[in-house]
Order: sequence, then structure tokens, then C-alpha cells
Amino acid sequence: MTERIGLFADLHSNLEAFEACMAQAHELGVTRMVFLGDIVGYNADPGAVIDRIGELVADKKAIAVLGNHDQAVFEDHRKQMNASANAAIEWTKSQLSSTQVQFLKDLPLMIQEEKICFVHASAHNPADWNYITDSMSAWRCVQSAGKTYTFVGHAHEQALFYQSAVGKLIRFAPHPGEAVPVMQHRQWVGVVGSLGQPRDGNPEACFAVFEPELEALTFHRTPYDQFAAADKVRRAGLPEDLANRLITGK
Repeated sequence: MTERIGLFADLHSNLEAFEACMAQAHELGVTRMVFLGDIVGYNADPGAVIDRIGELVADKKAIAVLGNHDQAVFEDHRKQMNASANAAIEWTKSQLSSTQVQFLKDLPLMIQEEKICFVHASAHNPADWNYITDSMSAWRCVQSAGKTYTFVGHAHEQALFYQSAVGKLIRFAPHPGEAVPVMQHRQWVGVVGSLGQPRDGNPEACFAVFEPELEALTFHRTPYDQFAAADKVRRAGLPEDLANRLITGK
């Protein structure tokens, strides 16, 4: 069976988007799942999303790494986050059991496999939560990772950086549903986009599928009931701008 790795980042307590992406991943024949951090924050179903991911990890069907919003549940990140993010974290803390918090505490910052690095923000000083947004930040990431492929989240828009003949990392804008050849003789950084709070003007949830044997990476967008998710945010008493972001994708 061809290995197909599902890559999911910045889920941000969005159960509706999570379930829609899990259903599409199943249809696509995903054999293993990787959750690239920020399981919680912003939205209204932190406990349910942690429990779903915890079950997949316990059953050896998935691995997961720590995101900055996950860390903010048990370490003080108030100076690093805006008012809406902080409000959502404070609310999230009140919703989680000690077992759910411990699951977040136990997540590693980074997972290294033979040819692949999985990390939330960047392999370059991962605990600093740097964004990969340009050639230099992508270059620092691949230099630190030392792997052919590095997959990240944190930046909420999908992007792919590839190594040119002179070693520079060049940004490529992928089209959803179109497989990109990712040959092993180059180094790559895939920014898989946000499942739970897209910010590119399209409210559909983001994820990606990597097929190592075929050297192919496909970015996906998945429609889901963002109005139901936004309604939950409002009913939880979370900031209105968080609900609006789900509807507009901005």
C-alpha cells in the first residue's frame, strides 16, 4: 500500500472543520496522520478536538507536535498574543480536564524521521515560534532541520518553498487538489495552512497529503459548516472577531 501522510495544522478547537477534514482524508486513502500543532485556541471545541487526536495517537494512527497556543494553556504567553487570542486561551483553560492539559504538555516541539521533519513553526529555534513567510525564514528552517522535507503550520496560509539550483528557497503557491512533484534531490518546506482558522480569504479548511514513495504533495481545501462553528464561538462568549474570521476566512 502506498503511504499517504495527512498533514493537519492549526486546528484551533474547530470540531466542524476537523471532522470534515478527517472524512476527506479517509476518502483520499490517508494511511497516517500528523498534527502540526495549535490543536487549541480561538474556537469552541478544545476538549473534543484533543480527545479525537488523543485517540488517534494512542491507536498509533497519528503523531502530533506542540504549537504555541497549546503551550499557552500551561505557560504564560500573554505578552506574545493579541487580546482575542488571550481571551480564547483563558476560556480554553476553563474547559479542559487535567488529562487533556497533560496531553498538550506531553507533545514534543519537533519530530524527526529519516527524511522528514515535523514542527509547528520552524525547525530553526522551534520554541521561538518563528513564522516561515519568505525565502530566508524557509532557508533557516531547512538548514536547521537537515532533512529533505519539513512540514509546518503556524502561518495560516498554504505555501511551498523549494530549493533552487543555487540553494535559495523559492516560494510556490500551490493549487488545491493538484499534486506537486517534490523530488528528493531538493529540500522542501511545506506550509500546510490552517484547518481551524484559514486567513487567505477562503473559509474552507486546509490540509495536505504527502506521498513519500511517489514524491508528491497535494494541498487540499475542504468545505465545512463554518456558520455552525462560528455560532459556537459566539455562544461560548468568545470575541466576535473570532467568529467572523471563520465566516470570511480572513
